[in-house]
Amino acid sequence: MSPTAELSGVAASPGIAIGPVVMLRHVDPDIPDVDDPIGAVNAAAATVSAELMETSARVRAGGRDEAADVLQAQSLIAGDEMIADAVAEELESGATLHDAFARATEALRNLLASLPDPYLAQRAADVGEVMHAIGCTMAGVERPSMAFVEPSVLVAHEVSAAETSELDPSLVLGLVTETGGATSHVAIIARSLGVPCVTGVRGLMETDPSSIAIDGSTGDLQLDPDDSIRADFEARAAAAAKLRARVDEVQGQAVRYGEHAMSIAANVAGPDDVDAAARVESDGVGLYRTEFLFLDRPAAPTEDEQYEQYRHAVESFDNEVVIRSFDIGGDKPADYLGMPSEENPFLGVRGVRLYEAHQDLIDGQLRAVLRAAVHGSMALMVPMVADVAELRWVRGRLDACRAALSEANVAVGDVKVGVMVEVPSVALTTAAYAGEADFFSIGTNDLTQYTMAADRMDGRLVDLHDAMHPAVARLCAMVADGAHANGASSSVCGLAAADPVSAVVFAALGIDKLSVSTGSVNLIRATVLAQDPANREAITEAVWTAATAAELRERVGALMVDP
Repeated sequence: MSPTAELSGVAASPGIAIGPVVMLRHVDPDIPDVDDPIGAVNAAAATVSAELMETSARVRAGGRDEAADVLQAQSLIAGDEMIADAVAEELESGATLHDAFARATEALRNLLASLPDPYLAQRAADVGEVMHAIGCTMAGVERPSMAFVEPSVLVAHEVSAAETSELDPSLVLGLVTETGGATSHVAIIARSLGVPCVTGVRGLMETDPSSIAIDGSTGDLQLDPDDSIRADFEARAAAAAKLRARVDEVQGQAVRYGEHAMSIAANVAGPDDVDAAARVESDGVGLYRTEFLFLDRPAAPTEDEQYEQYRHAVESFDNEVVIRSFDIGGDKPADYLGMPSEENPFLGVRGVRLYEAHQDLIDGQLRAVLRAAVHGSMALMVPMVADVAELRWVRGRLDACRAALSEANVAVGDVKVGVMVEVPSVALTTAAYAGEADFFSIGTNDLTQYTMAADRMDGRLVDLHDAMHPAVARLCAMVADGAHANGASSSVCGLAAADPVSAVVFAALGIDKLSVSTGSVNLIRATVLAQDPANREAITEAVWTAATAAELRERVGALMVDP
């Protein structure tokens, strides 16, 4: 490949890195046949499980909880009987242990990767990493080491969670991989380390660069950059540093767009996220993804376990905490529910559609929410609502749980109830929810997918994944207008809320709250504060007259003021 060759990938962790390359190349283990193949698999799996748990504990002691959580989950995968069962099934066909292990690995990965959900796609990657480690252990092959003699950018086909967790941030300038996306473990851990990362760079390992420049905010990268390209990336780094300094200055400030007060809240998935959001002084929690309490475990969490987590969240903020009732089923199955597979899980039995068949599960969550609401301001958001009857059913269960707790002399608090707007039918019929929904929160990821009929996990359709396509933006406008007409509030909790251009559009449309990842709270706060509300009419007109996402972005971008 020619000098200063340009490639591109997925922006996975923001920041600029320029430096020499350390290329990580994995070797496939050659697993020999043995007298007791399943015994060998189980022994190796037990070794890997123990190693991963030990590494998890060491990483957690170093204060890196996100990396520790990934490793702990992989340790549990290594200890799962499904691995030996899958290998045994392949051995029955007469395959060698090497071939049986390879086929079992592929089968387990495909089983999860075929489900169109970022969470389960990541579980597929975890299974692959765990199986590779077990295979190396059986073959007696040492896993590759990363020899950093100076600060460098790590380049690899993929980097395992264990490898990523052991990286020294003082030596790793950035990460680039051929596989993965913004939700992959390498992206999650890179963000926790504050290391720039670009994933999904096809053809990367066919190159042999001595140096590289990457932009983790855009996905841009240049192999063997010349002086002019280095200067460009250095200028980006300087601009990013200035932006971070300005952004930090607005922490804790109230946000207004003209006369319209707005909240900038955080999306969280557990206690560690709650603590991080509190540190950046987010305006409460706009989306608590409670399904992560229910997945990767043999049984559902108890009511008391949920209560403690929700209580911790609500006690951490003066502002409202929005609990999303569990969004499992279909593409995020919990094995203990015994749910059948579905050909199209994104359009199947998930979210609220699952609750009536598992009333005990939703009742337990509702009781935990009602009890935690005693300790602060709490709201309940119902996912995958497509018809007002579904919201009414949940309200009925909430009332029944409240009555039962009160009769048992258990203190309960007030809980607002709202819907997550993922299905276009809700955006088109907000008037039907008058008196039923206290708030509407737009999940732009799914709303865009369903509106554009474009699988958001299919990289070939990336041009159709933009929530600023006028069709999606106009649905958001309808939600904001419909909510206010019904005396309800509106918010956006999807990824688009963390995009500065989209955030400005939402502010102009009258959205009351934006809920974003913790790392984006102050950026979006600063972005909205910097805008001139006199542009509201022009931005709104652009939403209703632009023909494409690119046109809408261009027109709004021309009116924006940098924070």
